[in-house]
Amino acid sequence: MDDAAEAPFIDPESDYPCCWFCPALRLPRTGFLFADRPSRDWPFDAADGFRYTVDTRTPVCVHPGRVGVAAELTARTYVDPPLPDPVRDDPGGRGRRWWRLRWPGFRAAPARR
Repeated sequence: MDDAAEAPFIDPESDYPCCWFCPALRLPRTGFLFADRPSRDWPFDAADGFRYTVDTRTPVCVHPGRVGVAAELTARTYVDPPLPDPVRDDPGGRGRRWWRLRWPGFRAAPARR
């Protein structure tokens, strides 16, 4: 077994400003990926301090610029869903009454004659 192949990608004594939990400090270069930024696509696992890809559970470093490597993965841009439109969502055209939302079984008393 070649010891040089199993050495960490970044030497902890080097001048690279890596995070203390970066996979580059603990794994060889073939053991992790570089991403352009943190994302939901590679969530953080507090048990061991790595971010992992969701599908293959491969460790991910999210600061490629700190170690001088180009990013291999690009995070998707998430867009919030649109807010509900009360006019479009109410087919009767009448606004919903607050007491109907609060007390669904509430019925108005019959009118006096």
